[in-house]
Amino acid sequence: MATTSAAIPADSLKDAKTESQWAIFTRRFRRHKVAMVSLGVLAIILLLSAFAPLIAPFDRDGPMLNATYVAPMTVDANGDLRVLGTDNIGRDFFTRILYASRVSLAVAIVSAIVSSTIGISLGLMAGYFGGWVDNLISRFLELIATFPTLLVLLILANILVKSDQTVPLPGFITSILAGILAVNDRETKQVAMVILVLSILSWTGTARLMRGMVLSVREQLYIESSRALGASPFRIIRKHVFPNAMPPLIVDFTLGVNALLVAESALSFLGFGIQEPTPTWGNLLNLAQDFMFQHPWMPLIPSLPILICSVAINYIGDGMRDALDPRQKI
Repeated sequence: MATTSAAIPADSLKDAKTESQWAIFTRRFRRHKVAMVSLGVLAIILLLSAFAPLIAPFDRDGPMLNATYVAPMTVDANGDLRVLGTDNIGRDFFTRILYASRVSLAVAIVSAIVSSTIGISLGLMAGYFGGWVDNLISRFLELIATFPTLLVLLILANILVKSDQTVPLPGFITSILAGILAVNDRETKQVAMVILVLSILSWTGTARLMRGMVLSVREQLYIESSRALGASPFRIIRKHVFPNAMPPLIVDFTLGVNALLVAESALSFLGFGIQEPTPTWGNLLNLAQDFMFQHPWMPLIPSLPILICSVAINYIGDGMRDALDPRQKI
């Protein structure tokens, strides 16, 4: 007795075979609803921070003479609505939160890029070349890992950030940072020092991850074939090793941005990071704590953006991890 079965269209098979890795990743990531919502929330925050000079209703450093605290959603003596109120010297909280988002997010993202570049480079060299190169880099990693991270960050921040004698920076770096952050030259150097401090000790995890991925990739047959065809080590690394080791590093980068955002906020809150008049979420929280008993809602204004961004970035990283997991192909 003959049996019938539904035939699979040839076009469907062809599309399934020709679907790119990026298309597969995008399709899987869209299935993670919480990650998509988090991505939308983070995109809104980034857009608000990017257009802060256009959105902010008041001057960033414009305290009024004889000004005092104004509660949220009230009209001040000049007839202006203060959505989030003002601080103790009359500076608009909503305006300063917008400008603070530019600084805090820029510091976290740039620090993550710098630390990831260092970690990826060292991990690639250690994993691919092995031998004395691997031993040297691995021992250096172990040395850095023995340092108490928070204590070293506080010491370096106290030396580099709070000191008037800063590390000389190329002019194009300060120009780029000044344009992104909308701050003056002195504030730009302070931000650059915080980025340097955060980047010094935050690359070790990326280096370990990159080394482990390279060790698992470098013995594959296509790598051996490239060596046999006479490809140089740097071409093999650029064309074959790095692209195949990249997916976990994308997730590591998102989690690194989250960790550095919290670290920058902690340094500024403790008084060792970026300080007034440059607003960040950390130093705004430090300012608000002095009035938390008289105005309990003041600490919530700068702390909620930190919480929202931290949760959103974590969920985005979780969605990326699921989208890049080969076990999810079924």
